[in-house]
Amino acid sequence: MFGYADVEKLRCACAPGSAVLSLYLAVPLDPAGTRGLAATAAELMASAVGLAGGTENDQGGEREGTRIQAADREAVLDALAAYGRDWGGHTVAFFACRELGLFEALPLPCLLPERAVLTSRPYIWPLLAAVQRCPDYRVAIADREHARVLSVCGSQVETIATQVDRGPRCSGFGGWHGLEAHRIQRRIIELGRHHYRDTALILERAAADEHMPLVIGGHQDSIAGLLRALPAAAREEFAGSFHADPHALTEARIRQLAGPVIGRWVARRERELAEEVLAGSPGRLAAVGLQACLAAAGQGAVDRLLVPDDGMIPGFACNGCGALSGGRGECPRCGTAGRPVPDLMEEMVQRTLDDDGRVTVIRDAQFSVAARLRFPVAAEGGGR
Repeated sequence: MFGYADVEKLRCACAPGSAVLSLYLAVPLDPAGTRGLAATAAELMASAVGLAGGTENDQGGEREGTRIQAADREAVLDALAAYGRDWGGHTVAFFACRELGLFEALPLPCLLPERAVLTSRPYIWPLLAAVQRCPDYRVAIADREHARVLSVCGSQVETIATQVDRGPRCSGFGGWHGLEAHRIQRRIIELGRHHYRDTALILERAAADEHMPLVIGGHQDSIAGLLRALPAAAREEFAGSFHADPHALTEARIRQLAGPVIGRWVARRERELAEEVLAGSPGRLAAVGLQACLAAAGQGAVDRLLVPDDGMIPGFACNGCGALSGGRGECPRCGTAGRPVPDLMEEMVQRTLDDDGRVTVIRDAQFSVAARLRFPVAAEGGGR
């Protein structure tokens, strides 16, 4: 599995004048569908050359200033031939540049739109979308006596803590022993509360080490009991729950049931964040629209950038001051000519990360691009 550290490592692979091939390819789940993968990859790579402004030829696809190396193309095709069947059901991200000594093939945990881009560094914002939508998370499985806390990282599930509390048992109330049975039952309830508090303490300690969403599974009363025992900090990480018999849950089944809960939590957070930025919450500055966000990114004002998960917007970057624009011509800032860039979204993503900002990819976005700002920026335009 990969994470933000791997994205940052790829961001360091940059050299002016070099051409990094970034290819996102969906591999069919059906093994029979892998037969056409090489042709699909070749078509996408050809489109990357076209997008960069050139035409491919038999020597590896060259144009003035930009080229796909034959070695890079062959490395992708060789990896598909060797591992394509193992990647069924995944989007695989390839990054290749012989000049930089770079070749990576990363099976992603979720499906993303196919595309190929040829630029001076890896095209990374789809990777950010994959990390965002498939986060690591914890699962707590509890009843009144037993509890397990598990860590889920991609397809890997690990039990990191267990808790067992056995108290007195009673067969029920009745007869001369009804009062004593009632006292024992009250004691069992108290022990259950203590058990939930102990489990909550384990989760609180885990949250202090690393923040990640929490899913709780089990019977309805156990979920409610554990939720009541959670301290405020741990409760903020609660993503949702699922109902199941705790004693019948394998690690694989836990991941299967918890995955959709995390998916709904991620989608909900995307919607809430987009609504917050677009509504202009009190005390928060925002930019909406391409021109406004280009200006904000150029001045280092973006705290969080919101980009849609589909489409690319070609544009230009000034060779002098680096200003981004959607139109050809001299830079309005310094009068220097610009160079074409295949995607202004990617350029804004890279600059936002360079300035220690954050990026969120939004599904079904009702805007072209938006940003929450650190400080006011004078910008022209900004329509949706």
